[in-house]
Amino acid sequence: MIIAIGGGELTTGQTLKIDKFIVSAAKKPKPKLLFIPTASHDAPGYIEIVKKTFETLCCTFAALCLVTKEYQEGEIANMIRDADIIYVGGGNTLFMMETWKKFQVDKYLREAYEKGTVLSGLSAGAICWFSSGHSDSEFFTENENPEFIFVDGLGMIPYVVCPHYDEEDRKSFDQMILSKKEPGIALESLTALVYDCNDYKIIRCNETSQAYIFTNGNKEQLKAIDL
Repeated sequence: MIIAIGGGELTTGQTLKIDKFIVSAAKKPKPKLLFIPTASHDAPGYIEIVKKTFETLCCTFAALCLVTKEYQEGEIANMIRDADIIYVGGGNTLFMMETWKKFQVDKYLREAYEKGTVLSGLSAGAICWFSSGHSDSEFFTENENPEFIFVDGLGMIPYVVCPHYDEEDRKSFDQMILSKKEPGIALESLTALVYDCNDYKIIRCNETSQAYIFTNGNKEQLKAIDL
């Protein structure tokens, strides 16, 4: 199962209902959660927030810090294989995907998916599971004229995705998706796509957040389940 979150703040508990859903999906009394904060360059404050959130939800916690730590041969693969839940944080999607390839994390995550590990994440951590995603990665660089781009994901979910769709500048997705042959999913903050066995549903933390599907140039609102 994959739970891809469109956006929201963990610090204020905005995504807590979705976070609880993620934990329940593991179907274990004390699941092992592995946080991958690559997109934020292993930001210590972010790691602490995620640790506090999921330990409160009765998870054991570990972080895979590819930017700031060195690992022995086989250690990265073992950390991913040992997890019941993998949660990927937000930040620079392009940097994250390039770093994952360097350490073969993309390969290990595909293996985890086949094994049945619960995969999840927010923003960049949502994009990574899709074919590609609408990304603000250029805004993290010194580019004087940054633009939104599509960044390739792992392809487990056969859609193009746009997180943070409630933000006005994300509406560029509507035009950009026309260049893609695949259908698109746009997720507002506090919504998540739950993808399981080639089927999906939309869950949300409140009654106002929405998600949309784009097919053949048409945009339709998706029915969402209130948590």
